[in-house]
Amino acid sequence: MAGEGSMLQAIKSLNNNRALRKNNRNGWKKLIGSKKENLEDPIQASPEVLEEIRNRLQAENKAIRTKRIRLSAICIGLLIVLFLVFNQLYSII
Repeated sequence: MAGEGSMLQAIKSLNNNRALRKNNRNGWKKLIGSKKENLEDPIQASPEVLEEIRNRLQAENKAIRTKRIRLSAICIGLLIVLFLVFNQLYSII
């Protein structure tokens, strides 16, 4: 029968892939933090510095939020104007 060679190649390929998968399952642990590292932060921030950072981040977030609200309002207004213009154009035709 025809096709035995291609089927044999598929079986070999599956076996090879399975063998690779079995060998590499424990390999990922070596890449992801299996080393014992010191996770303590050597730089200690004072409460004043933390408050300053907090205030700065709040100001930045507020500025971003106002920009987004303005952009949304402009887009909605533009859509309404376009809707009214095209509605008038189609009512004339």
